[in-house]
Amino acid sequence: MTEHEKNITIKFVDNQKHGYVQVSKYDLEGWNIDTKQFSSYSFYNNNNACYYLEEDCDGYKLHNILTKMGYIINYAKNYVALNYMNDPIFKRINN
Repeated sequence: MTEHEKNITIKFVDNQKHGYVQVSKYDLEGWNIDTKQFSSYSFYNNNNACYYLEEDCDGYKLHNILTKMGYIINYAKNYVALNYMNDPIFKRINN
């Protein structure tokens, strides 16, 4: 891999109260990252096949895992409504 290929951009969703790292389940599978290690503070959206990892524990954990794999992570912030994660399409993981 070249240095350029090690740079990745991950969406960061901010709902004014909490932040979530949005990552595709297919990316996690490609990196061989088991979602069972993440807490029930995080969510999964089956409509877009994305996990929303709570920033303080699971997002931080993902950041550390990817950094150890040699990735340089850039975050693209996406501001959403305060009640965004209340939509029933978001299901808590590992409950």
